[in-house]
Amino acid sequence: MKLRETLLGLLVLALVLGGVWWVRGRSPAKKKPAAPATAGKAGAGAARAATAPRIVTATETPDVTLADQTADAGGVRLSLSVATRPILAFTKVRFRVHADSGGVPLDLSYAHLIFEMAMPMGNHNYRLIPAAGGWQEAEVVLPCCQNGNRRWYATVEGTVGGLRRSARFQFDLTPPSSPPAP
Repeated sequence: MKLRETLLGLLVLALVLGGVWWVRGRSPAKKKPAAPATAGKAGAGAARAATAPRIVTATETPDVTLADQTADAGGVRLSLSVATRPILAFTKVRFRVHADSGGVPLDLSYAHLIFEMAMPMGNHNYRLIPAAGGWQEAEVVLPCCQNGNRRWYATVEGTVGGLRRSARFQFDLTPPSSPPAP
């Protein structure tokens, strides 16, 4: 009797697995979302990016890995500057933000920087404090992802003239030369 029940159980298991395989084979492949366009890094674009911030459209994510960048946030230009490059993990790095419209500096109230990765890496929300020349800044320490992902995103948020403005930037974090002390 046990042999018969065992064979029946194996038959049912084979039918279930066969059904799963058949259904999965008939499902349409899921399309991955298109990667956002990044600011050009090659050729003349790299030379231009090294000399002056580049203004990007709302569909692009400016990359501040190699040079400061500027993004349009509804008629307000938000510039993100990094004090030292490469941007090192587990090291204090000064990020600076400037808001202007038509070359006229604007007051960015309630401003802060939010850092995130594709995978959760903790809360990295920094309040920007006023600095010289109309800039606002924050000293930031970011961890290195154990899975090897180096891409971080920085979102600048603030209020200009009572309206909320934000811009998203990206950068690649450089791992430390040796692991940090516990």
